[in-house]
Amino acid sequence: MEGKEGTLMPYKNGRPLVDDSIFFRIASFITFQFVWILAKPVLLLMYKTRIFGRKKIRKCKTGVIISNHTTFFDPVTISCLVRPRRMFHTLLEETVEAPFLGTLTRLLGGIPVPIKGKKPMEELISACRIAVKRRNFVHFYPEGECFLYNQNVQPFQPGAFYIAARLNNPVIPVAVVMKPGLFRPHSILGRSRPREEVYVLDAVYPAEFGCIDSDGNINIKKVKELSVYVRNKIQDEIILRKGTNVFYKGKMERIKGVNS
Repeated sequence: MEGKEGTLMPYKNGRPLVDDSIFFRIASFITFQFVWILAKPVLLLMYKTRIFGRKKIRKCKTGVIISNHTTFFDPVTISCLVRPRRMFHTLLEETVEAPFLGTLTRLLGGIPVPIKGKKPMEELISACRIAVKRRNFVHFYPEGECFLYNQNVQPFQPGAFYIAARLNNPVIPVAVVMKPGLFRPHSILGRSRPREEVYVLDAVYPAEFGCIDSDGNINIKKVKELSVYVRNKIQDEIILRKGTNVFYKGKMERIKGVNS
């Protein structure tokens, strides 16, 4: 519960990362359905997005979804994987602290990744435990930043994989592949844009990978190996599907006053 400040007030460090109140959950459902009506056509128009392998997610009752981060619309794209259900997405704490945008992103399922406090990782694990209980899936970008149209996956940070191990949830890799574009250079629109294909890969179970021993303890070395393994699986899929890096525009700039 959010307390007397009100559930729709902007997030501030120290407040619950996931608002589990019934009021917020109803407001979140209504907001998501409204935004979805607007966002889905935009996504199709801009990238002609196609998704492959949804059945692999349906086989998992809960899970930690891992993907490369290539566009501003990735949360919409990844949300398509479980429609008509919803999921939670992690994002920068600075984003959800911003007025209006912070409340909107939380209503859409955003979980801030805390960088302050005594035990930020434990706070995030507790929030993810609520997330998978309420919506079954929580999504992470282990690259840490958005690299626009990038097909060379950056090294993964191990935090999301540690959380998956602590929750004993499968890791579900997702490869976002950029293909030759909808609009060619010097076209009537004056710019090029890639097509987007999204591939769900086979789930990896931390316990089977050796991340959890027989006593339930977490093997940090194996967790880091799992992060490298999943990163390589996503990269291999991008290569297999002939993803192109010709559209790459570098790291997406942070928005002043929002996430910088």
